[in-house]
Parts: sequence; C-alpha cells; structure tokens
Amino acid sequence: MESSYLIGAIIVASIATYTTRIIPFLLFRTREPSPLVKYIELNMPLMIMVILVFYALKDVTWEIYPYGIAEIIGVIVAIALHVKFKNALLSIFVATLVYMFFIQKIF
Repeated sequence: MESSYLIGAIIVASIATYTTRIIPFLLFRTREPSPLVKYIELNMPLMIMVILVFYALKDVTWEIYPYGIAEIIGVIVAIALHVKFKNALLSIFVATLVYMFFIQKIF
C-alpha cells in the first residue's frame, strides 16, 4: 500500500471522528441539560466503579486458596477511598496498586 493512501485514510478517519464528537456540542450548546443528563453526569464515576468491581470479581475462585482475599481487600480499599475522597481515578489507581501488591507479594 502506498503511504499517501494510508495518510489520506488516517486524515479522513480523524476528520470523521472529530466531526461526530463536535456536532452534539454545536447543536445543543444553548440548551440546558435535562435532569437525566445531569443525574448521569453526577453519578457516572460511581457507575463505572460498580461495573469494574463486577468485572474484576467475575472470575474469582472463592472456594480455592486464597479465597479471593486480595480481591476483597482491593474492593474495600476502592470503596473506602471513593467514599472519603469522591475521586474515581484515585480510587481505581490505589485499589489496583493494593491488589497487585497482595497478588505479587503476599499470595
């Protein structure tokens, strides 16, 4: 394949992506968001955290040592940090570090 074709394809894809991202902002910039959108905006980090917790716990073998202890500790750390600081990024990052520490060093 020619490099000019690839560059052209990348440019077209970039323009299409940018256009689809900017159109809603241009169309709805003067409107006040609905209560549903405000609710979702407010609670999205917590919703994402719940999805991540369920995803992380779906393959845990609870009946074999270490019985999911590292996962439970990670979840407790994530919940505690999120309740205290209300910062999803901090909660996810620190809980992942704690979980990885327990998996690598303890269990």
